[in-house]
Amino acid sequence: MVSNANSFRRVAAGASLILAPLCLLLGMITDPTEPGPVDPLAYAKNPAAVDVSATLLHYAWVLFVPGVIGLVHLVRRKGVVLANLVGAVTVIGLINFSSMMISDFFDIALYQALSVEQAHKLMEVAARPAFIFAWQLPGMIGSFLGLVLVAVAYVRAGRAGWWFPAGVLSGIIVWIVGAQDWNVLLGFGGPVILLVVFGIVGTSIIRMPDAEWSPTNT
Repeated sequence: MVSNANSFRRVAAGASLILAPLCLLLGMITDPTEPGPVDPLAYAKNPAAVDVSATLLHYAWVLFVPGVIGLVHLVRRKGVVLANLVGAVTVIGLINFSSMMISDFFDIALYQALSVEQAHKLMEVAARPAFIFAWQLPGMIGSFLGLVLVAVAYVRAGRAGWWFPAGVLSGIIVWIVGAQDWNVLLGFGGPVILLVVFGIVGTSIIRMPDAEWSPTNT
């Protein structure tokens, strides 16, 4: 399969759509944050858990990249302009968002070495305008909105039903709400929804004939 360009790229794209939300779910499960009032020392007290969680979350966003490229590749004629534009924005957003997971490691170091007040002040100072407007916002908007719009383009091409973008949108919203309030049910439920909808599409791509993945007349 590795020597067959079409087979390898098709399976890699499909597998990435399954592995990405799975890593997101596992990253949330291994995060040491507890429900209730926010404990600023949660990461400093559990560095090993954060090592695992932050790495899984990083690779969740990274693994979405080949999956998104695969989805865009399968959009032909109808919806192709939307797919190309939002695909490019989404890939850039995912790369930006994955890089921000490194802040968890600085969180550990700062809160272990300094007082809570000093560490919090340094984290606030580090939130420079460039970080917010060139990294954080493009990462979040490009990733979240981009994944939904790529799913819409995929549906417009006749590749899936409207359950796909609806599932992506609901999964992202549920996850964001759960992560912000650290509601375990929502924090885990959002990634589960994403795993189901992306898993269905990813599996269909893996099972797809090479001729459908890369027809000679397109």
